[in-house]
Amino acid sequence: MKERTIKLIDHVIEGDAESFRKSLLTIVSDKIEERLQEVRNELSRGVLEAVSPDSTKADAEKIKADAETQALYVDPMMAKEFFLLDVEYKGHTITIKSLGTGIGKPLVSYIDGQKFEIFTDKEVATKESKQAIDRMSKKGITNIADLRKTPEQLKKEEQDRIEKRKMEKEMAKQQLAKGGEKKSVNK
Repeated sequence: MKERTIKLIDHVIEGDAESFRKSLLTIVSDKIEERLQEVRNELSRGVLEAVSPDSTKADAEKIKADAETQALYVDPMMAKEFFLLDVEYKGHTITIKSLGTGIGKPLVSYIDGQKFEIFTDKEVATKESKQAIDRMSKKGITNIADLRKTPEQLKKEEQDRIEKRKMEKEMAKQQLAKGGEKKSVNK
């Protein structure tokens, strides 16, 4: 646990909010999972003590099925997303989903199916997503990942794409030239 705390402090010192948030969520979800496992074990012991030895196998199966059904509603790792709403804005679709269940669950915003950001409030998620779409249209960007990049990174990527296209054209010319040489040799 001490290593995790040190990592959290390092993320704060470095000003890396995304890594800090991920580490904190991991620690909290691990603690929740540990506590839920303890509660499950206590409940299991209680159920086994409550079930008398002369009860039928069907009763035991029913209790097990009820426990599994309840487990579906508990998602301590917040691995399941539940749809909340869709909003159309300037030709883009903003989808808000809750991450896990319970009070204080985080909300995930998607823009055109691409994960954008995690929020705590539905209105804030919608507002920030709309602002991101405005920034994307202003910059002429269609990909959410490109929105987080600096102009220098975008220029570098464009230069790399141009360079790659040039190389592909040159290779195609060379292959055509080699194909022409083989035909003339075969004649």
